[in-house]
This record gives sequence, structure tokens and C-alpha cells, in this order.
Amino acid sequence: MFKKFFLFLFLICMLTSCSKNNQIQINSIVCFGDSLTQGYGSSEGNTYPYFLQQLTNLPVVNKGINGNTSKDGLNRIDDILTAQNSIILVEFGANDFFQQIPISETRENMEQIIDKLKTTDNVVVLVSIEDKQLKQLYTMLKSLAKEKKVLFINGMLNEIWNDRTLFSDEVHPNSKGYKIVAEKIYKNIKYLL
Repeated sequence: MFKKFFLFLFLICMLTSCSKNNQIQINSIVCFGDSLTQGYGSSEGNTYPYFLQQLTNLPVVNKGINGNTSKDGLNRIDDILTAQNSIILVEFGANDFFQQIPISETRENMEQIIDKLKTTDNVVVLVSIEDKQLKQLYTMLKSLAKEKKVLFINGMLNEIWNDRTLFSDEVHPNSKGYKIVAEKIYKNIKYLL
């Protein structure tokens, strides 16, 4: 009886210890993507990474580049791999869609990006753009996130898509829109902080 009890206590202690050791102490956030991450259409730097920094009180690095496709993201992945103990928010695919790049090619690029990021001491989060107009892209990204066991944030623009006063053009939010995007992303990642 006592042997079983002490074995039980030992296993509990081991499991508790292991779970603590596997947790990453997040010290920054890296936003890796295209024009939506860069903040195209915002005024005075009021991008979603900027608002996310205010919400989290952590350094947030904006690695968004206007016009980037998933292939461009893959080509500059080495710059992102230098991050440590960070949440990496990965947002690509809209430009692939608009340039009519085959979804299979986008998937392959995104898979390689995720695989490379998962070799680091970071938490990878895949962010989709919008799930109604870009349904094929959304479905692929959701499936990929499940397969790769990474957190998935569906439709960063979902909550604002039908309110055109929150957009600077047909696709890109304005500062008010990016603030709402940041709030949505924060709600999805705050348990990691």
C-alpha cells in the first residue's frame, strides 16, 4: 500500500516538474507576414503589432512586408529563426490568392515555414486572414495548423470585414480596424503569456 502511494507521489512530482520545464517563458512577440502585418493602410504606425504591444506589455517585432507571398516568407525565414522564447505569429497567403498561386504551392511553403520555426524555442501561431471570401486558403491553413499541432487563429479580419469604415481600401484595415485585429489576436494568445 505504502509503495503504491509513494510511487503515485513520485509520478505526480515528475509530471509536474516536466510540465514546468517544457513551458517557454515568453519574452517577445514576432509578427511575420505581409502587408496586413506591416500595417498597410494604417496611420502613424498604428498597426496590429503596435496595438498588440500595448495589450501585452511585451516587445513586439513587426516583420511584415507589403506584397509578400508565402514564398517570400520562406525566403526570409532565417531572419525569424534568430528569435528566442517568442510567440511567432505567421500570416501569409492573401497575396498568393490574389496572384493565383496554386494552393498546393502555398501549402508547401507554409509547411516549410512552420517546420523551420518549430525547430526553435518559440511558440508558432498560424493566423488566417478571412474565412468567407478566401475560404480555400482558410481551409488549407486550418488543416495545416491541425496537422502541425500549432495554434490557429481563424480570420483576423472576420470581425471587421463587413464594416467598411474600418478599412483604408478593399483589403487593408485602417488604424481603428487594426486595433480590433490586435484585440482578437490578444484574446487568442493571452493564455500563453
